[in-house]
Amino acid sequence: MRIWGLMLLTWSLPLCAMTEISLSADSISSDLFQLDKPHAVLNLQAQQQVQVHADRLQLGDARLDNPNIRLDMGTRPTLLVTSDQLQMQPYQVRQPKIFLDLRPQTRQPVLSFYAEVKALQDEVWGTFHLNCQVPAQAALQPWRCEDGLYHDVRSHVPFNVLVTPTWKDANKSGPAARGVDLELAVREARFSDASGLHAGDKLTGKVNLSAHEQAGGWRWQGVFQWQQGELFWQPFYFAEGNKRFEIRGFYRQPYADIEQATLELQGVGTLHSQSRINLISKEFEFLKVDAKEVDFNGVYQAFIQPLIPHSAFGHLHVSGKADWSFEAKGLQPLKFHLNITDASVEDQAGKFGFSHFNADIPWDYDHPRQIAMGYQSGHILKIPLGEARWQAEVDRFSITAPRLQLPILDGGLDFQDISAAWINQSMVWHVKMDLQPISMSSFSQALGWPVMRGQIAGMIPLVTYANHELRMVGDMQFKLFNGMVGMSDLDIDDPLGAVPKLHANFTMREIDLGEITRTFNFGSISGKLEGDIKDLRLQNWKPVSMDAFVRTADGPFEKKISQRAVENITALGGEGTAAALQRTFLRFFKEFGYEKIGLSCQLRGDICKMGGVEPLPDGFVIVKGKGAPSVNVNGYTQYVSWKDVLGRMQRVTDSNSKIIIE
Repeated sequence: MRIWGLMLLTWSLPLCAMTEISLSADSISSDLFQLDKPHAVLNLQAQQQVQVHADRLQLGDARLDNPNIRLDMGTRPTLLVTSDQLQMQPYQVRQPKIFLDLRPQTRQPVLSFYAEVKALQDEVWGTFHLNCQVPAQAALQPWRCEDGLYHDVRSHVPFNVLVTPTWKDANKSGPAARGVDLELAVREARFSDASGLHAGDKLTGKVNLSAHEQAGGWRWQGVFQWQQGELFWQPFYFAEGNKRFEIRGFYRQPYADIEQATLELQGVGTLHSQSRINLISKEFEFLKVDAKEVDFNGVYQAFIQPLIPHSAFGHLHVSGKADWSFEAKGLQPLKFHLNITDASVEDQAGKFGFSHFNADIPWDYDHPRQIAMGYQSGHILKIPLGEARWQAEVDRFSITAPRLQLPILDGGLDFQDISAAWINQSMVWHVKMDLQPISMSSFSQALGWPVMRGQIAGMIPLVTYANHELRMVGDMQFKLFNGMVGMSDLDIDDPLGAVPKLHANFTMREIDLGEITRTFNFGSISGKLEGDIKDLRLQNWKPVSMDAFVRTADGPFEKKISQRAVENITALGGEGTAAALQRTFLRFFKEFGYEKIGLSCQLRGDICKMGGVEPLPDGFVIVKGKGAPSVNVNGYTQYVSWKDVLGRMQRVTDSNSKIIIE
């Protein structure tokens, strides 16, 4: 302790008339604190009180501005330290009070702390208080701090603290090293922040930390035990306790070395990590994490699903085991390795699934690596997938593969020239595809459709994905019902997002109407069908806009329609649609001649503007008859909801239509 100045402020001529003594100094310091420019006043008339004022009081990293210290040396001595504010990043502290009650010798003194506290970025002030029993030998014996509480309008955190000074002999002749053991116990705590992104409820747990000086730094270790309660830390949610985190390391300014950290998560497994942190720059010098035989479902639910809740992979049932490791320097990843063993993945909505899935995925920032993955079986919607294996080369942030064959029913998809890269925080890729012939019989049965004949086959010259947009370059053609169905201008915005948007154009040419009507038990229509669906737009895979028209093609082929087909077309037209012939004789004929058949829909939102092959003053012609006997079908309700159109199609294909023929 140094006292740079001593000054007598008041002195009465008779010594017995002295009323007070004032002392001042530039600073008073010890290992525990530093007091700048203290000014003490001893009242000689009230000998039981000493008042001390100072510019600041430094206690470790905490600083009290303009502290006032009052020492009362009566029968129950007390010490009170107050200030307007306490500087302690990253918190704001006002009206701090430190009160020492020096009780009679039969009981231990009590040191109490009280303050109003808030985080710098928060607007809510809370109160903090803690009572500590002061041991007789403060530097050697445990400090028991009880009844601790932090409380504000969003949080209530009761806690107890046990601080035990420890001394370890550096050697027999040298000085002892300082050390401390700390135990923090929290019970039934709740908290939340202003944004609602971090919250906890009924949290109970314990933290044990110990540290001692060694080689110019501090050797430390800790155990964190979460026993019960719920924790939400956007986007992660943990609803059960029984989690344990062990950590040990060494601190020497400015580095904190985490030599070993072990996290045990019930239902997941055990994770190990090592790292070095620069406490000045707040950056990782390096980081290593590894886990063996972790539960794939636990990893998915705890760490993967919260990151992608609204994507196509946000609601899965998964199983299996996984090993993984990760290394980084600073913010730059260096190495990664994921090995998944005999896993299964199933979308809860039944969109896709894979069984006996295995993957070996290494990655190295400096060297290319070969990855391999595959599955024994799977499905997309209700279409089964055969066994598939895939190998590729990953080179830093790009991946390439010459070919991937995906068996589907009795055919398959053949992907070629696969290339993908991570550029500007987004994935970019392209691929060519050949659809090997798949029988329509097996395809339609897999989807639960009426059995169709023929094959579906085609080729896509190029599919690209960039800026969350999938685009098809060129046209894709399918052979169907002895004709051709083509798709062009395919564009899907955010295909894996919560609300994907699709745009495409479709054409139909030379479709055999006899094949279609026999397949769907529609009745009999001979001839050829053609049609276009222009500017089809889907939102979340539901139509919101299109211009669609189907019609019979011109040509020198027979054009006949059965009475059953007339009835079903009339049902498709809906209320206000009528079939007309010489009404008396209609029931005596099984089929009729026609000149042309057609139906159109201009969809905008949920409203479809219906049309046919020709307009009428108060409607439109769907079937225009020709010859004898012939039949005309006219529609008179022009605007209908898309839901009603789909309902009519369903009723017709279910053969449940009830119609009136005039």
